Amino acid sequence: MKKNSLLTTALAALAAAVLTTGCLGDEDPYNAGFQFVKPAYVRTQVYANTSTDSVVMLSMGAWQINADTPDAEWCTIDARQGSPNIIYSLGVHFAQNTTGKSRLAQFTVSDVNHPDDAHASWQYLQSATRGDGSWGTAALVKSVTSSDGWRVSIGYDEYSRPTQMSVRNPDGSTEQYRMDYNYAAARLTVTIGSNTLTGAMDNGYQAEQLIGTADTVGYVGQYDSYGLQIPFSHAFNYVAKRTARIQAYAYLVGGKSLEPDSLHTADSLVYYCQWKTVSRPSVVERYKLEYGTMDNRCQTVDANQLVLGMDKCDPLQLVAMFRYCRSTSIVTRAKAADATIDVKTELNADRSVSRMVVSDSRRDTDITYEFEY
Repeated sequence: MKKNSLLTTALAALAAAVLTTGCLGDEDPYNAGFQFVKPAYVRTQVYANTSTDSVVMLSMGAWQINADTPDAEWCTIDARQGSPNIIYSLGVHFAQNTTGKSRLAQFTVSDVNHPDDAHASWQYLQSATRGDGSWGTAALVKSVTSSDGWRVSIGYDEYSRPTQMSVRNPDGSTEQYRMDYNYAAARLTVTIGSNTLTGAMDNGYQAEQLIGTADTVGYVGQYDSYGLQIPFSHAFNYVAKRTARIQAYAYLVGGKSLEPDSLHTADSLVYYCQWKTVSRPSVVERYKLEYGTMDNRCQTVDANQLVLGMDKCDPLQLVAMFRYCRSTSIVTRAKAADATIDVKTELNADRSVSRMVVSDSRRDTDITYEFEY
């Protein structure tokens, strides 16, 4: 018997062709193997609220898929068997993860007639946290009201994604936000008033940047003295270029992992604001941040975005549509050269934030934020 096999059981990537050719004897030649478009890698990371993915493949022979992790009923595939020489696109579906722990599902596709010669395995690792960085069990914040006259109201869909937001200013004016998630096109669209921003969407329902004709928001890298971009695990910026002003937030992370479920806090924050439509001076504020033991992932909004006040808060960061900006612990103190901001936080029974009181040494009165669920 003569056989030539290109199949390996441990693949760095599944996108390459996986083929086996050979014979069982002079009278029984055969071809077997698979070509994958998706998944591209052996392990695919998904989030606690990721709903779907897909397997796109071609098999040279009749095939079947078996689950290697029988306790992974939370992950299902539309079809488990099929015919040769047909390109299949199979839907993969995930139940929302409310266990508080990450979990793994592994599948193996095999040639029905030659399973020992042609087979390939792949995995889905579902994190315990949603795409916005909150726990899969985190409470949905319906509104945040401040004692200085701000109110933010938020609506969600069945996947705990914000779909609409209303920001009412102390003067009574309101700014409306609408979020649309197109999974088939992998596009996220945010409409702010009459402005529409859009960007490529990942499987956590977030984008690196949202770009419109008037507004642009999203991550911007920081660079060292040699012009090389600094890894986000060390430092990055979030920049919101809006009609009225430009706001930038520089986060120094200090080499902490930003992977799902990882613990990370920003060591310091630099806030910058430049007004474009009114005659007001630019603002640059630098803060060293301190944290307590309270978990900032127990509610959908990023409570730390309120530390500097609603006027300096970008609402898309408040609803955590850019997950890297969310520190996993709640700030207790922010120290600047000319001020100290102290934060006292009260929690509900499920550890979600009930109330925050922010005391800024530059103000005569404290600001209280009330959270409603």
